[in-house]
Amino acid sequence: AKLSRFPTIIGVKDATGNVARVTAQRLACGKDFVQLSGNDDMALGFMAMGGVGCISVTANVAPRLCADFQNACLAGDWGKALELQDRLYPLHAALFSDASPGPTKYALNRLRPAWSAELRLPMTPPSDASRRAVDGALVHAGLV
Repeated sequence: AKLSRFPTIIGVKDATGNVARVTAQRLACGKDFVQLSGNDDMALGFMAMGGVGCISVTANVAPRLCADFQNACLAGDWGKALELQDRLYPLHAALFSDASPGPTKYALNRLRPAWSAELRLPMTPPSDASRRAVDGALVHAGLV
């Protein structure tokens, strides 16, 4: 609530995993205070509770699907949003199945082989299990 009183602060990113905070913050800060989810996998519940968007990792890999999901939420089309959530969920999980940004860079390289999946230290490449999770999630989402 204190942050909402500063004229230069118009919103917050919340990655606590506590969707009840959305209602508490909306009541404390006002309905015009912007609340963005920092968790792709929780964005549906976050939006249903009054959030207005997501700072998304998955959107780097599946921008159209994530935009369609956000638009469905903002339009109150919860059936479409749930359908897209189910399509995207394995990808949300796979992109965090190992240290970030390894799985995301791997996914981008799978979709656009000309892009390098090379990482500089201290970042590390994803494990075999993480790569398998990403591969399966890309298929599940219909991206490959």
